[in-house]
Amino acid sequence: EKDEWFARRMQELDAIEEELRALLRALDYSQRQRRELAISHGELGEAYLKMAGQELNAGLSGSLTAMGSLQQKLKVLQGRQGSSDVASFQLTTDEYIRMIGGVRLAFAARGRAHTQWQGSLGELLRRRKILEGYTQHPGRASAERLAQLKGEIARAEIRTETSRNAFDDVSLLLKHEVVRFDAARVRDFQATIETYLASLIDTQEEIVVLWEAYLASLRTDPVQ
Repeated sequence: EKDEWFARRMQELDAIEEELRALLRALDYSQRQRRELAISHGELGEAYLKMAGQELNAGLSGSLTAMGSLQQKLKVLQGRQGSSDVASFQLTTDEYIRMIGGVRLAFAARGRAHTQWQGSLGELLRRRKILEGYTQHPGRASAERLAQLKGEIARAEIRTETSRNAFDDVSLLLKHEVVRFDAARVRDFQATIETYLASLIDTQEEIVVLWEAYLASLRTDPVQ
């Protein structure tokens, strides 16, 4: 069986899965980079604080202490950005990778339904051909055998019709589910991206506020 719609959608799902896995790897790398940046801020903050503790000039010591405190706050902000915010994006991506796996299983179930239908149809056609041969050559089969064969054909027709209906039902349901999957995927990723960007903007604004406050403190109380 070769339905172009299903063949095309399966190819699209394969491509989407590959893209999602690439995105998941990129998010993982981004998360590691954020954590490393947070660690760097923390180490830098500790270095500034140690310098402040050894500095004899009170003004410079205060500035170094403020810088050390600033770096510690940046560590917290970058750590937050690199954990919960990215993790939410990763969760959505990983969830849809698993969902594509479920859709692939549904495609396989449709394939099995088609195989069952074709098997029933093949058996029906085989028995009809036998009956046709008997009909063309009277006397080859007894009346009892002909009656038995006709009963087998009737039952094969029912099995074929049932399996064909099952295949059609599975195909229709799968089409609806794939369309619903696409709509949900677009909606969920749009919401995830918007949430992530809003959080990223909030974090960057907090960082700017910290730096501006530090710069203002230097201008207000310059080192003597």
